[in-house]
Amino acid sequence: MMTFEFKHDAGTTELPEIINSAVALELSFVEALVTLDIDVKGIADDGDSTNLISPLNKEVGNYISVGTRIDPDFESIRSSVPQLIIGDADRHKDIYNELNDIAPTILFKSFESGYQESLEVFQRIGTAVSKSKEAKERLDKHRELINDFNEQISIDKNKETLAIVVSEQGLTAHSHKTYIGEFLSKLGFKNALNDKIAKKLPAYKESYYLELSYEQLANINPERLIVMINDNNNNDLSKLQNSNQWDDLDAVKNDRVHFVNRDEWAKLRSPIASEDIVETLANLKE
Repeated sequence: MMTFEFKHDAGTTELPEIINSAVALELSFVEALVTLDIDVKGIADDGDSTNLISPLNKEVGNYISVGTRIDPDFESIRSSVPQLIIGDADRHKDIYNELNDIAPTILFKSFESGYQESLEVFQRIGTAVSKSKEAKERLDKHRELINDFNEQISIDKNKETLAIVVSEQGLTAHSHKTYIGEFLSKLGFKNALNDKIAKKLPAYKESYYLELSYEQLANINPERLIVMINDNNNNDLSKLQNSNQWDDLDAVKNDRVHFVNRDEWAKLRSPIASEDIVETLANLKE
């Protein structure tokens, strides 16, 4: 079988010219593989297939869960017999050699990637599986959809906006360097979290995500608040809403708090996810 040298974030890997199957160790890589008609044999889905949004779940069909994104299971990966493994440049750099022993492995940024970078990774995956043309066509369609939905957004983008995740760990803010932060800026939303404020906040897992106390949220006092939650976080949300700070927030007083699906907004970092996000924004009223 013909092979070629492929450069990625962890070096250069020899890949087969024809790739039919792969394992994805990050949810955001699944969409690229499905779109490019690659059989996704295994996914690091954190043991829960509902972490994949429904369009992807249907497209993927049966697959082997290969553990968590932070700690994938080598035996499960091996049992899925992939031709290719795609991992995260940060999360999986320490196990890169072990993964390469199972199948040719390439690493890209996902957890710490911004919006534009995620589109570039999509194209690079297309090149890796010898479907560069198909990847470009999908991205061209993506940009058209984003522009169309963005023109339909009626809420005021000039209100300073903050996107946060609410979980049992507390509050995590998305700075302008994160996927969501960058995407909202691209759509024209004013960011409530400027560099001066961001520098004072502790980083979550040494990333662009920032840990936030209720007091710090009150100090930022965004005019618009996007709250990313899932069904498991109802108690965590109640705790925030019953805090001394909640009712005094500008966003709360002016009814500019929007509750959105955390899995869709914070985990996927892919074209379908961002298309769903901008469609959600286009449907918001105030």
